[in-house]
Amino acid sequence: MTVSELNLKAKTLLETHFQNILLSGEISKITFHTSGHWYFELKDEKSSLACAMFKHANLKLDFKPKVGDFLELEGNLSLYTESGRYQFIASNMKKSGFGDLEAQFLALKERLSQEGLFDEKHKKTLPKLPLKVGIITSFTSAALEDMLKIIHQKAYFLAKIYVFNALTQGNLAPASLINALKKADEKGLDVLILARGGGSREDLFCFNDENLAREIFSLKTPIISAIGHEIDYVISDFVADFRAPTPSVAVHFLFPSRLDLEQNLDYLEQNLKHLWKTKMQNLENELLNLQKILKAKSLNSFIEQRINQNQILLKQLQILIHNKFKMANLALDNVQNAYLQHENFFQKSKKLISIKKNGKIITLEEVQSGDLITLNSQLSQKEAKIL
Repeated sequence: MTVSELNLKAKTLLETHFQNILLSGEISKITFHTSGHWYFELKDEKSSLACAMFKHANLKLDFKPKVGDFLELEGNLSLYTESGRYQFIASNMKKSGFGDLEAQFLALKERLSQEGLFDEKHKKTLPKLPLKVGIITSFTSAALEDMLKIIHQKAYFLAKIYVFNALTQGNLAPASLINALKKADEKGLDVLILARGGGSREDLFCFNDENLAREIFSLKTPIISAIGHEIDYVISDFVADFRAPTPSVAVHFLFPSRLDLEQNLDYLEQNLKHLWKTKMQNLENELLNLQKILKAKSLNSFIEQRINQNQILLKQLQILIHNKFKMANLALDNVQNAYLQHENFFQKSKKLISIKKNGKIITLEEVQSGDLITLNSQLSQKEAKIL
């Protein structure tokens, strides 16, 4: 397969599987070509993507985008075969007006993070089996309906659910949410769920309110933030004790099902029986050991044990004395042998004479006429002159 063939196959694959895509992001750079086509890059916090909007599509627009604009695009994903670079082909474009809001979100996120509102050390532990649960959301929201439906399906009968109505969209939403949180926090509940279903970034932006974030941080009750979809992040997600990707996931995470509880009870019962059986067996073994110890410490056993110990000590003492005598005899024999060897050497060498001249021992061949020498034996010493 050639490079061109591979690029063509990839182009076909992309264009087949990625159609009618809605894409949002901020323009980082743009080129208005003399042909009338627009080439630009769209970015978010982590990535960027090459985009193109051809002349026949951009002529329909009543504005010309610029760097920094936050846009919403409709189109398909494709691949420019000559360079092998994939790109988004926009068929429609509109300003979302979210660029400034995104900047506000990032600035507030950084500031609150610096203040420590997101630190793990402030996170409260969620209950394993919540008995009183508060849900802060709109009474009319589909998210609430889905959450209550899942709770019913799980048949989790231990918890009582308290719903606190609040606005979840618009300029008045932060104050409404704060008021609901204050009421919920005074109820002495086990945990709270701040919930809202999916929506546009603008719809969810009320959860990026600074006062709301500080209210969440000050709560006595543990709280789960369950806002939008998995890809949506808001400030309440970071300041809450736990972030759930969606309201439904929050319920699945927080509430075990009745079947799970029953299975856990079966496991606990089985485990308890095993522990009890093991404990009883250990106690029986300990009792047998104590009986053996008591028997071993009886008077007859004590006396018999002492007699055996004394007999062992006596044998050890006898062996020690025998070894001492044996070592002494060996030492005496060594001394006698050494004396005999010395006496034998003395008898053999007492007639031997050594010759010294000027204090040095010399041989007989070295003696010359006129030399003054000293003759030494083992028993005497004499001086002589050689004639």
